[in-house]
Amino acid sequence: MTETALTDAALAERELSHVPVAHRMPTRMLLIAGPFAIVLLLAVVAPLLAPQSPYEQHLDAISLPPGSGHWLGTDSLGRDVLSRVLYGGRPPALIGIAAVAVALTVGVLLGLMAGYRGGLADAVLSRVADMQLSVPGVVLAIFILTFLGGGLRNVVVVIALESWPLHYRVVRTLTIGTRNRAYVEAARTVGLGQLTILRRHILPAVLPSLAVTATSNFVMAVLTEASLSFLGLGVQPPTPDWGFMISDGRTLIVSAWWISVFPGIGLFLLLLAVQLYGDGLAKSLSLQSLRR
Repeated sequence: MTETALTDAALAERELSHVPVAHRMPTRMLLIAGPFAIVLLLAVVAPLLAPQSPYEQHLDAISLPPGSGHWLGTDSLGRDVLSRVLYGGRPPALIGIAAVAVALTVGVLLGLMAGYRGGLADAVLSRVADMQLSVPGVVLAIFILTFLGGGLRNVVVVIALESWPLHYRVVRTLTIGTRNRAYVEAARTVGLGQLTILRRHILPAVLPSLAVTATSNFVMAVLTEASLSFLGLGVQPPTPDWGFMISDGRTLIVSAWWISVFPGIGLFLLLLAVQLYGDGLAKSLSLQSLRR
């Protein structure tokens, strides 16, 4: 290959590295995000799609199998399972998003502070995170909710409390690896303050990794919420919730399998969609790093 061709290839590669991943692979990212978006959209527009009220009981139509009148059957109180499945996706999605947002905020702030400044704050926060990570999340959630009681707000707080060490560890490690780089040292030399350096130079370096940990955290949050609702410590009835619906139908799994199976399918599809999105996002960000 001639020198001119090599130069042109290098210039093309450099130009390509500045193009955002979303612009270079729009079709792939849309396919990855599509299932996740569809599941969330169904939960958001549930009032428009549900054929009946999820709370309306029909004692003359108890445990009817799927059919023309009730496409997914009815539960032990004669409520339409399709309507409850559509509405039941709202608490897991809402709790997952809210818990991840809180955990991200706490983990990023503490991770930036500990990783950049080090010292006593780093030692104390790291030991606290280590101790919390040594306790299974569901066990910690059950212990706390036994005293606080269930409900959406308490579940969000508990899941965020058990999730922040994940983001803290990632941010702290990346901050330690970034704080002594040449461009950060140059920023200190010209007199930029710590907050400005963290905001302009260090935070952008950790955002790609946070995008991946956030999707993993969302999956864990939804699973924890479903587990707590299954045990009766999460969202309280009569609010439709996939975890509680699975628990409600477990004793009728032989005679009325649809009561538990369809909420379980909804939960599976949501977790699968988020996991696929997270894996695709991780691969895309890895390609972007290699381009640079």
